[in-house]
Amino acid sequence: MDVFLPGLRLKFSVESSGIKLFPYGTSQYNYSFTDEYHSFQVIYSIFSSVNCGGFSKALSGESFPGSEIPYTWTILRRNQDIAIHVKFDDDPQLKEVLGVIDFSRNTISATLVPKDGIQTITVDPLFQPFGSVLMVVLAHHQDDVLVHASGVLENGSGRLFTAVSGTGKSTMAGIWKNEGATVINDDRLWLRKIGDRWYMFNTPMPYYAQKPLMAPLNQIFLLRQSPENEIEKLSGINAAMRFMANGIQHFYDKEMTGRHLDRILDIASQVPIYDCGFRPTREVVEEIRGISE
Repeated sequence: MDVFLPGLRLKFSVESSGIKLFPYGTSQYNYSFTDEYHSFQVIYSIFSSVNCGGFSKALSGESFPGSEIPYTWTILRRNQDIAIHVKFDDDPQLKEVLGVIDFSRNTISATLVPKDGIQTITVDPLFQPFGSVLMVVLAHHQDDVLVHASGVLENGSGRLFTAVSGTGKSTMAGIWKNEGATVINDDRLWLRKIGDRWYMFNTPMPYYAQKPLMAPLNQIFLLRQSPENEIEKLSGINAAMRFMANGIQHFYDKEMTGRHLDRILDIASQVPIYDCGFRPTREVVEEIRGISE
């Protein structure tokens, strides 16, 4: 089973009969929407436990408070290998997962530990949160950027709207959809430079299926709630740093952080960035359409 992401082809297989890959969020990501890509072989197996021996902790995180299925995740390092370890508090199928990425061989070997009494594990190939963390690591590895944002495409122009959770990404996407624009995604975007231009792509989501989409990155808007529509163009390091604040930044070494900063500065040098206070009405669409560069 193949799943295509920007610049990537993930070839999934299972080595244990107790694993069934059931594409849900990834169901339509079965073709490449970029001309070139790197292939990784992803192998899922079942074991009674995972072995993190030889790895050291690089970074960790956890689910948001109140999540339906709480978990913790850790990125581990061993020489050039990277591993993703997920421990579930109350998943109906899994206790934990350990996925080891070997960049020299382009392989990802993932061990799944089932809960007691579970005979068959049925998961999407990029199941949450293992798939989400894996995408961040792979995107950083090929100098791409993941950002909390919604994106829309209208008449060949792509606009990205980014903000902290609950500030209006999905609301803004919904307003543009009602005005006839195509929503690339309303929560998470993958940014990739092709030639000398940046593009935005959607990614497989855990809870709904969407076909792969892409759009040129023409404008970036940093959203905030406001009683009136207020749009102001930003410039310089202020624009770049405010945009970077909403990136998905699972960095685990200084070199990675530096490369990410270079990418953000490159985006900010090419794509206009605006502070955008808005009211959730169609008038903000007209104001944005009227911006003249």
